[in-house]
Amino acid sequence: MKDYYSILECTPMSTRDEIKRNFRRLAQQFHPDKNAGNAYATARFQDIKEAYETLTRPAKKNAWLQERWLQQVMNKHVGEVAPLTPYLILGKVLQLERYMSAADIFRMDQFGMIAKMEDLLSEENRDCLRKFNEPDVNRRIISHLISSARSFPFPLLKGFIEKLELAAGDDQESHQYILRFKKDLKARHKKERYTLPLILLVTIIICLIIYLAGNH
Repeated sequence: MKDYYSILECTPMSTRDEIKRNFRRLAQQFHPDKNAGNAYATARFQDIKEAYETLTRPAKKNAWLQERWLQQVMNKHVGEVAPLTPYLILGKVLQLERYMSAADIFRMDQFGMIAKMEDLLSEENRDCLRKFNEPDVNRRIISHLISSARSFPFPLLKGFIEKLELAAGDDQESHQYILRFKKDLKARHKKERYTLPLILLVTIIICLIIYLAGNH
């Protein structure tokens, strides 16, 4: 959740005049007219504008404060300051990958973890990736998400894969990553479907042989 106080470099004790002064200073620094072609400055400017509009409008501020309080009660992270950029998304994807590399997939909430991966491919995040148009970063995001998802069963990943394909856009290299990933998942799923019945059949045959041998 975005921390509008930190974005405007103020505190909950700041007066309306202080908030206004900080907004003017930061808006002037990051205004698109002064940073032509700089998508990162534009993203920062949008956050500054959003923070100012929220903190200076009582209804919006009260709604934000209530949501902020609920997030804190639920022990969720409150304090996002950096604007939404492909590198911010990549950082969160890498954090998730590190967690997955050390986690026991059989003891985790698989549905919850897949939901987190899908959140990283939300419509807002996909719009951000399209807007910044940095193919190398986008490919890294997709490849690291695929790495995190490899251990999950194929049937649980259908929605996730659809969002991956949307995030890939027109980038054929990313679509090739996803295609290989889908093929590997389907092959593993097909193998697993036949493995259990085969094990059961072999077990039954062995038990039958033992039973017959015992009778003789």
